[in-house]
Amino acid sequence: MNRTERGQPCPRILISLRKPRGQGCPRSVRFMQRSKQFMKRHLVISTDPIDEAALVRDRSISADLGAVVYFAGVVRGAEESRAISAIDYEVFQRMAEHQFHLLFDQIEKRWPVASVRLVHRIGNVKVSEPSLWVEVTAPHRGEAFAACQFLIDEMKRFVPIWKKPQLV
Repeated sequence: MNRTERGQPCPRILISLRKPRGQGCPRSVRFMQRSKQFMKRHLVISTDPIDEAALVRDRSISADLGAVVYFAGVVRGAEESRAISAIDYEVFQRMAEHQFHLLFDQIEKRWPVASVRLVHRIGNVKVSEPSLWVEVTAPHRGEAFAACQFLIDEMKRFVPIWKKPQLV
């Protein structure tokens, strides 16, 4: 009889995870228990262009991970139905870093994510250039997708980065 069948909670079970029937703790929870590692974090807020190829090339994952999800946010050619040539991003740097780390803390508590890498460009970003790049690695795709979407959605709500469209 396993812990969950005896009515005892699995250690470090996360609310967002559901226990598969008859299998005790979910595999992803077993992964986190076995690894005893904290989530790796990488945050860059910079005026430098985002080099997606270099970010993918520099990826490092362990054999226990089965999912790598990444998202690139690209500047569109229109903002509120008006044509633009670029977006000028401004940031309150210290507060943005603080808010990102609070979001990383929430991800670490909610999902068995192994790492999060986030690059946000500030300054003038032209149409069709990436302004945001996010990567999440986890044992399974569901957790990686959920954590990535959560991070992007919450970033837009809480991180002090403002955009000013440059009209054509």
